[in-house]
Amino acid sequence: MMCNFAARMKWPLLPLLVLPLAASAQSITYEWLNLPCASQVSCDTGCTACNASRNSSTWFTGTDAAWLGVDVCPHPIRQGDNALFVYGWPTIVDADHAIMVTGIAFSPVHVDSVIITHRSGPDGPQRILVSSGVNESMSDQQVSDLAVPGEFGTTVLTDLGDVLPGEGMAYGFFSLMLQPYFSEGGAWEIDALRIVGSPAQSTGVTDLTMPTNMAPLPKFDALGRTIIDRPGLRFYLDGSKHVTLGR
Repeated sequence: MMCNFAARMKWPLLPLLVLPLAASAQSITYEWLNLPCASQVSCDTGCTACNASRNSSTWFTGTDAAWLGVDVCPHPIRQGDNALFVYGWPTIVDADHAIMVTGIAFSPVHVDSVIITHRSGPDGPQRILVSSGVNESMSDQQVSDLAVPGEFGTTVLTDLGDVLPGEGMAYGFFSLMLQPYFSEGGAWEIDALRIVGSPAQSTGVTDLTMPTNMAPLPKFDALGRTIIDRPGLRFYLDGSKHVTLGR
């Protein structure tokens, strides 16, 4: 199989009304181009493709894509453009078959959208389950369960929440898991995966709620001297009332 070495960068074409991006938006993009990099996927009948992400900033980055329980084979689909043909998807979705990516945020980030360019090959999976999680390795929050297009098309998922550092952490991270299913042995073909984020709205103000069991604070007079409470001379008038003459 002849691979495309003159790889070009590609972007999904989306209407501006569908995906309005702020000037401060950053992205993590997987395109699996035939370019040299530290992490690659390959097969005997296809090409070699870069499995690392392309990050538009240093504070919002992605890890290498992880493939669980499936066979991955890059193929050129047009000049300068490769797609991954992924085989081995189950009929019923399960945790043993998935693609997983992780994003790291060194400052608070809102995940605006996840954009998947994909299709189902002959006898390939008809549906895909998308899950995400924040500051956890395995995604457990289901985002969407939707049909896989028969021709290359773009699936857009929006507003996946904020990524913030957990307690004692210097950074926050999120995981994204894609699980195609309802397959009869054919391939799921993915051309690109893009994650778009923007700075999360955070005031940075710490909770000012006062503790309920706080010790009494010392009292001071006009000269700054500590006032020490001393019991005064009391004359009891009855069983419940008293008059204090001095303290």
